[in-house]
Amino acid sequence: MSQKNTHVLCAKHLPEFPDEETSAQWIWPSFAGSDILDELLKYALRPRLQADGTWVINAKNDWHCFSKSHWLYTDAEQARDALRANMRMHLQCSPILSENRCVAIACEINETWRLWQIVHREPTLADDLAKALGYYEQLDKLALETFRCATRYADALEQAMRYPPLLNNLSLDNLGMDASIQVTYLDCVDDAHSDIIQPTTVEALVEAIEQTFADPIAKAIEYLDVVAVINEFEQIDGFEQQYLLDILIKLLRQ
Repeated sequence: MSQKNTHVLCAKHLPEFPDEETSAQWIWPSFAGSDILDELLKYALRPRLQADGTWVINAKNDWHCFSKSHWLYTDAEQARDALRANMRMHLQCSPILSENRCVAIACEINETWRLWQIVHREPTLADDLAKALGYYEQLDKLALETFRCATRYADALEQAMRYPPLLNNLSLDNLGMDASIQVTYLDCVDDAHSDIIQPTTVEALVEAIEQTFADPIAKAIEYLDVVAVINEFEQIDGFEQQYLLDILIKLLRQ
């Protein structure tokens, strides 16, 4: 079935979602995934169709579910192959993925199978940066927390260099912090990403970080004593991450 026809098919009715009767063979990882589904199904789930054909569910208990247009299969064998492929992709990227994540397949009413990825929504690095830049009366804390956010984002970019292009472009909005204070990827894992831009050199890494932090810092500057903030950054010993301090100071001076 072509992607166009699949999109038409998926838009005809609300998509099915795995339920209490979904067999463990359609869930990965089976036990943890079943527990996640049990938690999700305590609430009413309202799928929304995005412009790109992706169905999205934002559950009240901070679970995020998504099913892309091409994650719809016309027979059980295709669905099994897709579930196995998702298992492999998740394992390849496991160091940056939260344990609070699973993949499950629901049988549609028209004898098709729909795959869903489910991930718990952690506070994002965008949230952390906005909070950090809001410490107008505590400039030492503003500088330290902004530097910490930059460090976490840089670490995630460096990790992504070791993975195949299965993750969407990493941003402050799709990276979060889990309960163990580890950076985790909160978006979909998919081998159909066609516009992934992964920095593969130090120069590209620096450029990506500059582009990501430029706008939030530019918006915060009008409320800040820039000279005082730069002074606080200069008091931080960056060690191997000194280049991040240099980037942040450069953006403040622009």
